[in-house]
Order: sequence, then C-alpha cells, then structure tokens
Amino acid sequence: MGVWHTRQTSAHFQTESVGRISQFVYDAKTTRHAANAWINQTSIGVEVSNSGGTAQGWPITDTAVIQSVRLAAAVCWHFKLGRPFAGHYIRWHKEFTGTSSLYHLAPGGKYHRCFMDEAHRFYDVLAAGAIHPNGDLKHPGEPAPQSRKEPAYVVTIKYFHDFIKGYLGPVISDVKDIREQIIGGRDSGQNDGWSISQLVKNYQPKPGDQGTMPEILAVALIELEKMRTDLDDIKKTEHNNNVQRNSRLGSKRAA
Repeated sequence: MGVWHTRQTSAHFQTESVGRISQFVYDAKTTRHAANAWINQTSIGVEVSNSGGTAQGWPITDTAVIQSVRLAAAVCWHFKLGRPFAGHYIRWHKEFTGTSSLYHLAPGGKYHRCFMDEAHRFYDVLAAGAIHPNGDLKHPGEPAPQSRKEPAYVVTIKYFHDFIKGYLGPVISDVKDIREQIIGGRDSGQNDGWSISQLVKNYQPKPGDQGTMPEILAVALIELEKMRTDLDDIKKTEHNNNVQRNSRLGSKRAA
C-alpha cells in the first residue's frame, strides 16, 4: 500500500494478493487511476495487487482475482449499472494508458475469461437477493441463478451528456485557457487585436515576472526597441566624436 505515498495516482479500492479489500477514497470522490479525466470522473477505480514482478510475468493470485471481480460485480449492482459487461461497465487500464502489471485481466489475458464468468455469476446472485449482508448465501444448497446473455451495448442520451460534461467540458475549458493566453479573451469577439502599449500596461502591475505570452512578447519588443535606440545613440555619439577628432587633427596639420 506504500505505493500510494510515492506515485501521483490513486484508486477507490485495492485488492491484496491475500484477498483483503481496502477502500482509500470515497465512492463520490474522483481518483486518478485511468490517465483519462472523463473516466476518472465517472468510474470507480480498483487496483489489484500482483503476486510477482516482471520476471514472473506479473501473476495475480486466484484469491485476488475472485475478490476483485466480486467487488466489481457488487459495484455494478450497487450503482444499478446492470450486469457487468466488458468494455462498457468493466474497463481496463490498458485502454487508457500503458501498463505491464494488470494486462492479464483485460481481454486476451489469461485471467479475463475467469474474471468475466465470475462477474456474471456473482452479479446474478446479488440481483436475485441470494446473499446476506455478511456475504453468506441465504440458501447454500440451491444452485446459483443461471447466467443470462450479455445485453447489447446501448449508447444512451445520458452517455453522450456525461461524455460532453465530463470529458469535452474540461477540454474546452483548457482550450479557452490557451485562447486567453494568446489573445487575452476566453471567447470569440472579446478581442479586436493586440495593443503593445496596453499589453505592457497589463504586465507592469503583475507580481514578480508573471504575465501572459503576448504581454511578455510585448515587453520584449519594447525592451528591444530601447536597446536599438540606445545603440543608435551610441553610434551617433561615436560618429560625432570621430568627426571632432578628425577635425582637430586636420587643424593641427594645417598649422
């Protein structure tokens, strides 16, 4: 668990190799587990511990797989998402960022089929109300409910609304931030063009060396113009001095 103190990442839940599940962040809070703002804001992150590293091929214990998938199924049931469906209600790290440790759980991985089979079975048990709050089966002698066919993937209006609000919204805000840095206004029609003198005035009262890109460029242009003026003055002074010196030398020769 010490990894959470050394990396810029977080998750709602973690499943250890022995099967113990810990919650680090409340469900309603956003974590950084998917390297994708929209997914982070609209999902529950579950990290699964590996029982070995690169040399062992990043294995995961059977206990960790079972506990993790039951947690995922319980999340789907609790939030009324529907039966776990790979690629929709169940997403994988490799979809959003490169990972070398949990790829076995994703489609094509050696644990994937077992993962999804148990997800369907356990969700059906939960949906049938066949489990006590402590996790025990109400009727252990009865067979578990039969698995149903996975529903077709349906893109709803809410899906697009959440996508626009959760992903496009922050992206558009970032674009407007960049626009404000470049032209000084967040929205179209707010800027009629740059005024170098006004940009310099905008820059001067700001603390330290803070300023937008156009303001800093305007200050640089003004400073460059001052340097040119100073250089021209130096050249003129040097020229006048040379003229006077040559004049004095000419007078001495004539004398």
